This record gives sequence, structure tokens and C-alpha cells, in this order.
Amino acid sequence: MSGASGKHILLRGAAWTVAMRWGVKMLGLINTLVMARILMPSEYGVVAMASIVAGIIESLLDFGAGTALLRKSKLDAGDIDSAWTLRVLQGIAVGLLLILLSPAASLYFSEPRVAPVLWTLGACVMVNGTTNIGLILAQKNFDFSIDFKVSITAAVVRVLVTIAAGLALGDYRALVIGIAVGLLTSTVLSYVMHPYRPRWNTKNIAEIWAVTKWLMLSNTGRYLMRRGDELIAGRLVNSAGEFGVYSVGADLGQLPTSEVGPAMQRAVLPLLSSMSGSAKEVNSVVVKVVNAVNTVTLPLGLGLAALSVPFTALVLGPNWAEAQFYIAGFAAVGVLQTMPGPINTLLVLRGYTKQHSMTVWFEFGALVLTALALVPIFSLAGLVWARAIGAAVGFLRVAVFARGLCELSLRTLWGGLWRPVLGSLQMYILVRWASTFAQSAIAQLAIGVTVGVVFYVGWCLLAWRLVGRPDGLESMALTWLAQKVGRRRSG
Repeated sequence: MSGASGKHILLRGAAWTVAMRWGVKMLGLINTLVMARILMPSEYGVVAMASIVAGIIESLLDFGAGTALLRKSKLDAGDIDSAWTLRVLQGIAVGLLLILLSPAASLYFSEPRVAPVLWTLGACVMVNGTTNIGLILAQKNFDFSIDFKVSITAAVVRVLVTIAAGLALGDYRALVIGIAVGLLTSTVLSYVMHPYRPRWNTKNIAEIWAVTKWLMLSNTGRYLMRRGDELIAGRLVNSAGEFGVYSVGADLGQLPTSEVGPAMQRAVLPLLSSMSGSAKEVNSVVVKVVNAVNTVTLPLGLGLAALSVPFTALVLGPNWAEAQFYIAGFAAVGVLQTMPGPINTLLVLRGYTKQHSMTVWFEFGALVLTALALVPIFSLAGLVWARAIGAAVGFLRVAVFARGLCELSLRTLWGGLWRPVLGSLQMYILVRWASTFAQSAIAQLAIGVTVGVVFYVGWCLLAWRLVGRPDGLESMALTWLAQKVGRRRSG
């Protein structure tokens, strides 16, 4: 695959996945904006407690069947159907465990309402496990539009149902009904949108397991790293309301980076697996992706941290004022966790899934040790610091692995990072200062966003020119802009 065509595929795939994930999240943000004024934090806390348990069980039994298909250069019907069968078995196992563990979860959180939520989630997970494997085949063929249509449609249905149920019921059941309907809708749409019809086949399950067993372990560690603090917080807080504030603050704080970063990276694995160039050429593409991802995610995360006070007031309302600290803190955490994403993809592509898993668990270990030291002193705020320190340690660890195993030097990696890092830090300081000149939340956001965008775009273009205008996100953006201008003039 040529560099030009690879860049085009990466850009197109990233555009579809960014649009999908941000479309889903924007719909979710609208849902939160409305429901935060219908429900109290305690109602969100109940569903968040159940969601943590469901997420842990799903990560423990995530066999990575989809990743196995994406990594393999040639597929036959046996590979595809075995992957689907493995996902069906995974869904059944997860669903049954959620139902069986529901009494223990209610006891752990001292919240009896968690059990019926887990019963509902367990049933939905079992059905969702039958989702058409054709969605993975579409990604394999660089067709990300199908995933976009399925995800956006399911999200729209979920939001409409949740708001309607919230107005009718006025409690946590509205959130549960919305989740259930959304999962069932996406399952049905996967068969409507893609023609492939999977069949039961266990022939190649052992082969898939041999590829993904370390990925399953790393997925568990990654989830615990992302949400393990909430599991600890569930025991620290005195009420579902306090936990709801922490959980919603964490979700909103990580919203920009957790969605844009993975979306941009989603097209990387199929692209790299199709490349036939040398290790040096592949590393060059990875560094460009690192630069592109962080050029977008760093200002988003730090910009939200700078504007957390007016953002909280405008989006959540007066009942959620305490969430502003968690939104700011987790915005910074999200930045640190997103930075090494393309490097992790490189390790998986090269077959270093064991080392990838070790990195994730190393990060989780740093989180636990730091939390043990900080939580007794700072309570929930200590968890935020522990997440940040754990993410930083994990980034350094994966960079060391990439240097030793993939010949990706730290100096080369920093060459792709210094421009967005320095620009975003300067932007954060400037936005914090500029927003103090307004009184209302809307005015503070408007001033902060305007100042941040103008400064950061100017910085990116200036730094790009100073380093010799290398091929990357800036050049692609300017080329696209020039094409648009040219078409309008010719029209």
C-alpha cells in the first residue's frame, strides 16, 4: 500500500469513526443535559454502580474475537463464524454472571436497587452478544460508514426512549430502559445494515484464543485502570448521590479524549496490518498518528479542564456544582491515557500482546499503590491524582517497550509530541486567564473557546512551519482547505 493511499484510508477511516463516536457522545451529552434536570445525582449513582460491575465482568470475558479478525491478513468463513460464535458464548457467560453476582454487588455498594439493574443488563448483554460479525468485516474492508449508521441510529433511539421514560417515571429506571433499548436496537440494526449471516462454528476458536488470550488480560487491566477508581469510590462514599457526582464528573471529564482519541486510532490497526513496508516505515506512520491524535486530543482535554467551572454550571445545573473538580481532574487524566494509544496498537500489530498486557497491569498497579497512599489523606480527590499518576507511569512503560521491541526511539516519539504538548499547556494557561473577564457561564465558555481555538491553531501552524512543514495533520488540513476553496472558486 502506498503512503498516499494509506494516508487517505487513515484519514477517511478516522473521519467516520470520529463522527460516529462524537455523534454518539453528543447525543449522550444532550441526554445528560436533559436528564440531569429530571433526575437527582442519586438516581445516576445507582445505574453507575451497576455499570461498573457489568464493565468489569465484560472485560474479564472479552475474548477479543473482533481484534483477531482485524489482525489476520486473510480470512475464511471458518474464521469469521468462529469469531461470531465466540462472541455469542461470551455474551451468555457475561449475562449469567451479572445475574448471579447481583446480590453480592448490592451488598458491596449497600444499595439494593443495583440488583434489578444488573438483571436487566445481564439479559441485554446476552442478546447483544449475537450482534452481526459483519460489522467487523466492514472495518476490515475500511468501510466505517456502516458502524456509523448503526451506532448513531441506536443512540438516537436510546436518547428518545430515556427522556420519555424519565418524564414518565422520574427515577433511575428511565436510564436502565434507555440502555436496554439502545443495546437491542444496535443488535437488530447490525443485521439490517450488513448482508453477512454468521453460522455456529467452533472450529477455529482455539486459534483465536491463542492470538487474543493476552489481549483479554490487558482488556481487564485497562478497564480496571479506567473504572477501578469508581469501584473504590463506591465504598468510600456515604450515598448514591455522592457517587453519582463522582461518576458523572469522571465521564464528562474524559469525554473529549476518550472518544476522539480511540476514534482516530480505530483505523490504524487495519491500515498497519495491510502495510508491507519495513519496520522503519511502519514506525514513521505510527509517529505521525501519535502527532495527529495528540494534536486534537490534548487541546480538547486541557481546554475542558480550564473551563470546567462554567461547563459544569451550563451542562449539569446547580445540583451538580461539586462535579466541576472531577471534570477538570479527569480531563487531564484522559489526556495522559490517550497519548500512548497508537504505540499500544503497534505492540499488538507486532505480536507483543503479552508486553501490551504487562503495560496495562503495570499502570493499574501504579494506580492501586498511589491510591493507597493518597486516598486516606484526600479521599475521592486522591483517586483522581492516583489515576493521573498511574496513566503517566503507563505511558512511560509502553514507550520503553516500543523502544526495545519495535525500535521506536524515545527521541523520535518526542518529535511527534512536543508541538501539541507545549501548545496545549500554553493554551490552558491563556484560557484560564481569559475566561476570568466574564461573569456568566455562557460568556466564560464563549471567550475561553474562542481564545483557545485561535491561539492553538496559530501555534500549530507556526510550529509546523518552524520544523520544516513535515507531512502530517497540518498538511492534510491545509490541503483539504485549499481543495474546498478551489472548488468554490471554480463553482
